[in-house]
Amino acid sequence: SAEAAAAELAGIQAQIHPAAGLALWNRTPDLTHAGYERMLFADRTLVKLWGQRGTLHAYASADWPLVCGMLAGTKSWWGRSADRAEQYDAYAELVERAAALLEEKQVMGRSDLRAAGLTEEAEHLSPWGGIFADLVRHGYACHAARDGEGLFASRSSWLPGLAWDPPERDAANVAMLRRYLRTYGPATLQDFKYWRGVKSADAQRWWAAVEPDLATVVVDGSEQSVLCADLDELLAPTDGLANSVRMLYRFDPFLLAHKDKRWLVPAAHHKQVFRIAGHIEGVILDRGRAIATWRYVRKGRGLTIVVEPFGRISQRVRRKVERIAPRIAAYFDVPLQEIVEQPFSLDTGPRA
Repeated sequence: SAEAAAAELAGIQAQIHPAAGLALWNRTPDLTHAGYERMLFADRTLVKLWGQRGTLHAYASADWPLVCGMLAGTKSWWGRSADRAEQYDAYAELVERAAALLEEKQVMGRSDLRAAGLTEEAEHLSPWGGIFADLVRHGYACHAARDGEGLFASRSSWLPGLAWDPPERDAANVAMLRRYLRTYGPATLQDFKYWRGVKSADAQRWWAAVEPDLATVVVDGSEQSVLCADLDELLAPTDGLANSVRMLYRFDPFLLAHKDKRWLVPAAHHKQVFRIAGHIEGVILDRGRAIATWRYVRKGRGLTIVVEPFGRISQRVRRKVERIAPRIAAYFDVPLQEIVEQPFSLDTGPRA
């Protein structure tokens, strides 16, 4: 299920809303965009929160307490900014007042903060988070469906039946590390630190707690770690992957899981995938290695797939892309118009 995939992947980066849905679709083939939104905003079995690296993710709703525990005792960018200005106490009080207003209104946006006279400061109302980043961080709020503006819902009204007992920070992060290694291992301490977005001392402490359960393996000459319980699975034959082709979309979890990307993306094409300002393109994988970037473009009532190869694409891969592309269009409930191959360009036009 999409919920199980979100839990196994420890969240799906979701600041680009459709991209998160496609990441889940790649693991849950029957999923549709309408179904993804229903899980988020009607069934509420998925929940959007700011999580690792301070970025927006879609998580299994049952993991909300774990995510809150993972972030406990830390400050958001806005909290740290207030701290540097020696105004943190005032900012923390403002967050608590906003939490009280949210509890009263159940769902609100930035316009409600203005209308209530709580703040007019642009930094506090930032579309990247602001006060709401801390409401989410403290477990008061989650993202609700947009209605002219970004909206946030109180936890008590959104998921009133959710048992709320967040683990303490170290326990939560050790649990998240185990999940990370189960899904993304083999990996290194530096990979986990990068994925989690924390200081070295914190990452080392959590890694040490898990170390007795780790086995060392050598990957392309580099020593990496995997959970001992997963070693047999890692060493099992992978004949089924011999001719596999996958189309992972932008910000897919596999593109974010390791600091060193060379296992997935050839070094010569790193900048084609990992672009300026943190943008990450979708990739076509052939036997687990990226051979092209891709994106979809909505044109009228249809969908066009644009492919930018790193080199020559074989007919075998092209035929598989031709089979996958209509399913991507079906995910959005629109027809596929065409598949376009074009040379790499930094100016790739509109994309989602």
